[in-house]
Amino acid sequence: MISIPTYDKGQLRELASMVSHAAFKRLSSSSNQSSYIQRMKKYTGWKEMSTERPTKLGDLIAHSYQILEQHYRHEYLYKNKLLNDYVQKKYALDDTILLNEFRVGQSIADAVLVNGTNKVFEIKTELDSPERLQSQLEDYYKAFTEVYVFTHTTLADKYLNLLPVHVGLLLYTANGSVYELRAATARTESLDNTFMMGSLRKPEYTKLVKQLVGFIPEATPAFYYRSCLEVLRQFPVEQVQKEYCNILKQRIDHQTNTYLNEGEVPAYMNFSFYQSQFNKKSYLTMINNLSKNLL
Repeated sequence: MISIPTYDKGQLRELASMVSHAAFKRLSSSSNQSSYIQRMKKYTGWKEMSTERPTKLGDLIAHSYQILEQHYRHEYLYKNKLLNDYVQKKYALDDTILLNEFRVGQSIADAVLVNGTNKVFEIKTELDSPERLQSQLEDYYKAFTEVYVFTHTTLADKYLNLLPVHVGLLLYTANGSVYELRAATARTESLDNTFMMGSLRKPEYTKLVKQLVGFIPEATPAFYYRSCLEVLRQFPVEQVQKEYCNILKQRIDHQTNTYLNEGEVPAYMNFSFYQSQFNKKSYLTMINNLSKNLL
């Protein structure tokens, strides 16, 4: 067994910054990870580990992940848990997209799932405040029909009291699983074509308009967005949302899904890998870095 030192909040915050989407992306772009390894050793209490130190960088990251699961469950752990223990167990990745940090109106959804259904996941860790939750929920229902809050089991009663009954509640349990305490109820009354179009990239809302009317509006660049929006406003919101979800599903990256389905990526890195959509070179760089010897 590795002896576990005590950790203060400052150490845990530093460790969380190294077990994150941004940090894992850097593992795929450079073979020089000496600084990362030194920092990782410092904040995991490497010198205090009396026996069975991790021998490779990948093992050290896995150890760090376990420390954070026990002491500092930050947002990346929730997102990774959502992908590993909820999405992959309930849905086929070939027909599903899980979007990260997806803007709707003035809010940014932590994750959005689209396949035959559509779900928004708002993560509220033990480190978060519910201060903006009401306005976030209002924005999400302008583009999607099901909304969930994903929080720790110790906060279940708090959010059951705060949330409208139609909002679902997912729990990160004490044993590290994901439990659906309450299913979301689908709602369409707040859907808004303006919000849906506003969340898309220009090629995507262009395709959305073309799929609905069969042509692209003729307009100068300054008026193009407005012209597309005027077209969308002529259609029922349910019809627009159906095509909107089909457009979002076209972001599916089948090569990335193949790597995940084959188990080639360490479980602690799945969410970051999924969002980064690595090419083969980046993937091989990452695998090589994870196998670096530490001793």
